Amino acid sequence: MYSLENEHETFKVDTRRRLLLLGGLFAGGAVIIGGQLFHLQVMNGGEYRDLAEDNRISLQPVPALRGRILDRHGRILVENSPDFQLAIIPELTGDIKTLLKRMQPYLALPPDKIEKILRQVERQRSFLPLMVQSHLTWAQVNQIESRIHTFPGATIQVQTTRSYPNGDTAAHLLGYLGEVNDKDIFQFQGINFRSGDIVGKTGMERMFELELRGKEGFREMEVNAVGRHIRELKRQPARPGNDLRLSIDVELQAEAERALQGLSGSTVCLDPNNGEVLAMVSQPSYDPNQFIRGFSNDEWKKLVTDPKRPLINKAIQGQYPPGSTFKMVVALAALREGKISAHTRHYCSGSVVRDNHTFYCWKSGGHGNLDLVAALEQSCDVFFYKVSESLGIDAIARQAKSLGLGETTGIGLEGERPGLMPSRAWKKATFGHAWYPGETLITAIGQGAVLATPLQLASMVAAIANGGRIFRPTFVTSPENQPPTPIHATTIQPAHLDLIRKGMIAVLNGRSGTARQYKPEKILAAGKTGTSQVVKHKREKSGKLIKEDNARFKDHALFVAYAPIDNPRLALSVVVEHGGHGASAAAPIAKRIFDFFFDKYGIAES
Repeated sequence: MYSLENEHETFKVDTRRRLLLLGGLFAGGAVIIGGQLFHLQVMNGGEYRDLAEDNRISLQPVPALRGRILDRHGRILVENSPDFQLAIIPELTGDIKTLLKRMQPYLALPPDKIEKILRQVERQRSFLPLMVQSHLTWAQVNQIESRIHTFPGATIQVQTTRSYPNGDTAAHLLGYLGEVNDKDIFQFQGINFRSGDIVGKTGMERMFELELRGKEGFREMEVNAVGRHIRELKRQPARPGNDLRLSIDVELQAEAERALQGLSGSTVCLDPNNGEVLAMVSQPSYDPNQFIRGFSNDEWKKLVTDPKRPLINKAIQGQYPPGSTFKMVVALAALREGKISAHTRHYCSGSVVRDNHTFYCWKSGGHGNLDLVAALEQSCDVFFYKVSESLGIDAIARQAKSLGLGETTGIGLEGERPGLMPSRAWKKATFGHAWYPGETLITAIGQGAVLATPLQLASMVAAIANGGRIFRPTFVTSPENQPPTPIHATTIQPAHLDLIRKGMIAVLNGRSGTARQYKPEKILAAGKTGTSQVVKHKREKSGKLIKEDNARFKDHALFVAYAPIDNPRLALSVVVEHGGHGASAAAPIAKRIFDFFFDKYGIAES
C-alpha cells in the first residue's frame, strides 16, 4: 500500500547511496593524483629536476682555430683569415623580403638564394641571427656598413675561414676541407663530430687532421623558455690546432709548377739524403679556396669532367709505364746476377726478331756495338732486350721491388697507388696464363705491364744517388741532431752503382747522351730519359714509325735525375702525359728545376 512515509524512506536510501558513490569517486581520484605526485616529486624528482636545469642552460660550441701549414723555411702555405658575413635578426627587420630587395645592389643575391633565406626565416626563432651571405668583399663591407642604419636588423659579423694564400700552388699536396661525412666519422673515431663540422678531405689537411684540428671549447648559456640567451654562465676556451711545418720549399714548388704550366703531368723533388719531399707537383691544378667559397654547378661540372683530371694527384695516383727510366733496374739486376759486366757488349742493328715478332729499337738504324754505359747513355733498346733474355722476368722483379717499385712508398697520403711490377707468379695469378719470353723483352724497356708513379721513380733515383738506401718519402723535416734512418738498404755493390751512374752522367754530359742539350748550367748532374707508349705504334713495312697525329695517343715523356753527382742534394722525376719524347719534353723541365734550385741555394746547402 503506497504511503507518503514509505516514499520518504526510499528517497533517503537513494540519496545515501549517491553520496557514498560520489565520495568513493572523489577518494579514488585523490589517491590517483596523490600517487602521481608521489611518482613525479619523490620517485623521479631528481631526473625531472635535471631536465629542467638542461632546459635552462644551453651549451654552445666554441670552434678551435685550425693550425697553420708552413713550408720548410716558415713561409705560410695555409692560414686562417677573417670571413665577413652579413646576418639579419628577423624580429628587428620587419618585412624581410623588402629589406633583401633594398640590399640587392650590394649583394647581388640570386633569386633561389633569396627564396632559401625566406624559407629559413619561417623555420627558426625570430630573435636568432640568420646568415644571409658570407665571404663579403671589402667593397661590400664598406658599402653596407656606411648604410647599416638604413637596414634594420642587419649586422656584419666576422668569422674565421681557411685560406690558401698561394692559390693553386701545391693544391694537391695541401688538400682542402669539406663537410664531415660517414667516411670521415669512421676514419677519425677519436673526434666527436657534430653535423656540419668541417674536416680535411685530401692532402696535408687530411693527413694531419688530428694535429691541425685543435680542441673545441664551449659556452654555457642561460636561456629562457623560448631559447633566448639571458647570460653566459661559464666559458671553456678552445685549444687551437698545432702549426705544421713541412719539408716543402714553396719557391721550388712554385718554380716546378711554372715549368709544367699548361701541361698535364707531375714532378717530384726529394732530398736523396733523407727522403724529405721538397716539391710535389701535379698539373693541371685547382684553387682550394674555391672549396671554401663554393662552386656553381657549371664550375663543378667543368672541374670533374676535365679530361686532364685536375683533382687527381698524379704524383701518387698517376701510374705510368716507366719507359727507359726502368733500364737502370734491369742493368742492376743483370750485374747482380752476373749476366753482364762492365765489358759486356751487344750489337744493335735497330731490331731483334724473336718467335716471328720484331722488337724495335727507338733508333731505326741501330746503335752498333755498345757496352752498358753507352747503352744507358744512348738508351739502346736492343742492348736491354738481349740482357733481359738471359736474366728473366723474376730477377728483374726482385731488383725492382728492392728499389721500391710495385708497392706504395708509405708516404701517408690517402689514395697512393702501388704501381705494378709483373712476374711469372703475378701473370699466373692474374690471368691464369704462363709468362711469355717476349713479355720480358718489353718489360726490360719499361713497357708492357710494369707501372710506376712519379713518387716511386723519384725515390728510385734517390736510392741510386745515395748509394742504395731507401728512405720513406716524408713531408716532415728531420731533427738536425738525428740522422735519418732508411727503411732498408739495398745490397747493390758500389762497383755496380758506379757503372749505372757513369751511364746516367753520360746521358746529360756525353757526346751521344739523349739529354745532352738539357744539362744544368752550373752543376754536374746524372739522369735518364724515358718515353713510354700509350698505344702500340703503327709502322710501315720498312719498320719506319708512322707519325701519330692524335694528341691522346702520343707517348708519355719521362726523366729522372739527381745532382750534384758527387754530393747529391736533389733527386727528381718528371712525367709529361702525352708529351712525346722524354729528352725533348721532360728533360727541359728537370733542367729548369735544377738551375733554379742551385742558383738559389748553391751546391753545399739546401
